[in-house]
Amino acid sequence: MGRDITKCHPRLQILAAKLIEDCRKNGLIVKLGECYRTVDEQNRLYAIGRTEPGSIVTYAKGTDYSSMHQWGVAFDIIRNDGKGPYNNSDGWFGKVGKIGKALGLEWGGDWTKPVDLPHFQLKYWGSTPANLKKLYGTPDNFKKTWKDVYITEKEEAEVVETGYINVNGKTIKIDKIVKDGRNFINLRGLENAGFSVEYNAASKLPILDNKTEDISISADGDIKKARAVNIRGYNYVKLRDITDAIGNIKVEYADGVVILNRE
Repeated sequence: MGRDITKCHPRLQILAAKLIEDCRKNGLIVKLGECYRTVDEQNRLYAIGRTEPGSIVTYAKGTDYSSMHQWGVAFDIIRNDGKGPYNNSDGWFGKVGKIGKALGLEWGGDWTKPVDLPHFQLKYWGSTPANLKKLYGTPDNFKKTWKDVYITEKEEAEVVETGYINVNGKTIKIDKIVKDGRNFINLRGLENAGFSVEYNAASKLPILDNKTEDISISADGDIKKARAVNIRGYNYVKLRDITDAIGNIKVEYADGVVILNRE
């Protein structure tokens, strides 16, 4: 089975290293056990106690992507002080669990079915893969988003990823955080979608505005109407209205580029 933490989510790699170090400072010697698992590896575990000898060790079927290990957001630990890898007679796993939770990890020792003392995972997407499946479909699709992940220096920083929103048919790149299976976006990123984003110091509330209005423009001495949106004091005028006002301008679009030619 996989014990390579580098195959896991970037944030999990950082927290796994911090857990080991913080535990060492408290006299608890931790070694990483199971980390990322493939479909075949998860299916082999699922077969134990069912089609293979032994007691059931997991309720998560590999082909259903039902284990957080398959999504690269979970790892297990073992005790590495010579007293037995799973010896908990002195509450060892509870002590490690407390340290892991202080780092922001979810600990399997808090679960009721099953109680999983060696297990830790990121909690941004919930306790099960349900939200990950809904958001990404497969672990491979999820992994493609990892290249856009960056970690801030703050101790309790969330994982900031690059996401996309669609506004009036236009796809806009935007920073987002996934927390508890929900997407939270950076408001400033909405400026790229044609919104005015300001902050009212008196009310301490953000102000969003993307309404359009008619303005008057003068073209060759004629007064024309044009649709515009005002962002931070600047008018952004509808291109078609400008070209119609000027006249004899042909507008085309090719490969995302606006082409203007005099007729």
